[in-house]
Amino acid sequence: MIALRNFLYLICLVFFYQTAFAQNTTSSRLSLYCEEDKPMQFHDANKKLTGLAVEIVQEIQRRLGTKEIIQVVPWSRGFYKLSTEPNTFLFSMARTPEREHLYKWIGPLLSIEYGLYVKADSNIKIVNLEDAKKIGLIGVYRDDIRDQTLSRLGFTNLDRTSTNISSFRKLMIGRIAAYADAKKGVGISASNAGYQISDVKLAYDLFKSQLYIAVSKNTDAAIVTQWNDTLEEMKRDKSFYKLLKKYHEE
Repeated sequence: MIALRNFLYLICLVFFYQTAFAQNTTSSRLSLYCEEDKPMQFHDANKKLTGLAVEIVQEIQRRLGTKEIIQVVPWSRGFYKLSTEPNTFLFSMARTPEREHLYKWIGPLLSIEYGLYVKADSNIKIVNLEDAKKIGLIGVYRDDIRDQTLSRLGFTNLDRTSTNISSFRKLMIGRIAAYADAKKGVGISASNAGYQISDVKLAYDLFKSQLYIAVSKNTDAAIVTQWNDTLEEMKRDKSFYKLLKKYHEE
């Protein structure tokens, strides 16, 4: 009788640990989101997801032995998931004062510069931010660093859109006076909108920022530390810089 009780106790103990392990595995499963934004993350001619940030994330996963699928979603959806669900990663995101304490951060991945662009034949002159506040509507990507930073600086002439393509097209047909874009991204925006980079010109240097992998606030800090440590390992062994060179971002 005692032996039977011990056997049943052992079975219950094994079941308990199996259940606990399964729950722990489920709770630590990560959701990885990004938007289409060349050269950080995009689909190539063969429809394969690639890009600087994608390859960095995949290499970190390889070194950590994890295989979560990267999901490409509209920025608004990824942003919502990041803000409401645990164990959620979103990249690539600029680290700003407004966002600093809302998320955890892995990076930096890349430094990026932003500017105000006008039509190539425009007579608009911008010497300082006060000038920019008076030129008419400025196109910005809704809830992006451009929107948040210019709003914080007191701009009230912002025209918010869901894509850079929309802003570029509005600029070209005269619906806005200027639009804000990353210097390394304006050529891509032009092409995607059906124009050429020569159709616009830089009117004013705005600011610099750094891109990170943003992590939902309630994600286990140990996971974030593990990812950051692995990224630093990539920088030490130079594999990180090989990827920068591959995407012409030295």
